[in-house]
Amino acid sequence: MAPNTRLATILLSCMVLPATAENVFTNGLIYLPIYLGIASLANVFLTLRAWQTWAKGQHAESTCLVTLMLSNAAWCVPCFVQCVGTAIQGEFWGGDIGCDVMGFYSAFATYSSQMATVLMALVTHQLVFSSAGPWNHLALLAAGAFGASALLALLPLVGVGSFVKYEGFCYIDYHNTAHCAVWLLVMVPCVLAVLYYYGAVYKFSALPPKVTQGLVLFWVVFLCGWVLGLPLIFLGLSGSAYPKGLNLTSAVLGHGMNLVNPILYGVFWHDWFVSNKSTYIVVQPDDDRGEASA
Repeated sequence: MAPNTRLATILLSCMVLPATAENVFTNGLIYLPIYLGIASLANVFLTLRAWQTWAKGQHAESTCLVTLMLSNAAWCVPCFVQCVGTAIQGEFWGGDIGCDVMGFYSAFATYSSQMATVLMALVTHQLVFSSAGPWNHLALLAAGAFGASALLALLPLVGVGSFVKYEGFCYIDYHNTAHCAVWLLVMVPCVLAVLYYYGAVYKFSALPPKVTQGLVLFWVVFLCGWVLGLPLIFLGLSGSAYPKGLNLTSAVLGHGMNLVNPILYGVFWHDWFVSNKSTYIVVQPDDDRGEASA
């Protein structure tokens, strides 16, 4: 088995651990902190990849990797700390304030992670069909994504509904129309944008099948990470009862992106578009346009 495949298999196998718990803060006390710790370390690995990419002069690609890493870390790192505190205390750590804190960073990470994935798809499209845009322009897009995500995540804290605890974790209120509208207005365009960029690479590029098919798989994984939000919104707005475990499964899949993204983009994407860039695509002159235009 190739080293990259072996690494992916080991890390992905860790995703099943939190799913065995009925409540993330009861029988999941052991599993969830371990999983979140592994996800946090995976993003340290993604940070290393971003640094290596910058050192190779591929500043635009590095900027996008850093953006993705920050969006991942914004969820798994604080949740790791909070879960350890809960495990030590034996009950939800922080009370109502802790729930608001968790709800904010979870919503912020959801929105920013989805936008960061679009940025990765955009720079991939640019690399294949022309060349990566100026890195400082991409950095401005990233800053805008983080700013917008923070503002949207703040809504429940300024009187637009409130965060709700589901099976031990806190997130947006699926019974609140404004919360659901915001979630959909971020998730749906992001999913379609990633599909557009990777679909164009799949259909029109001359890249090897393992790359084009791999990018399509990236999109499928991205969709799977967030798709359960759709039935939760439908059930919440209709006033229907949630099937047991649906909220927890949705949370596990969303958190799964914190671990899966470093694998997909730190291992496979990095191999295709950084380490072996000249093998897969026509290398454009690297004139560091970002610094020239700064």
